[in-house]
Amino acid sequence: MLVKVVSAIGGDVTELNLNPDTSIQQIKNEISRRKRIPSNIFVLAFRGSEIRNENQTLKEIGAGELDKLYLITRTEGG
Repeated sequence: MLVKVVSAIGGDVTELNLNPDTSIQQIKNEISRRKRIPSNIFVLAFRGSEIRNENQTLKEIGAGELDKLYLITRTEGG
């Protein structure tokens, strides 16, 4: 299934063709590889909530074809 990962800052879109059983951690690893940013400095959100359990799969969070995950970069300071 095709899933879009949208950067919360800048709106950059990365399209990923994934299996519904793909874990959030696997998605973060792929984004990290493509964008060359460490996976520990960003989080993914779906339907307005941060995905805290990275072992969950796309199917478990309720994501479907053409759904969007939002990439939110953590920043230091206030």
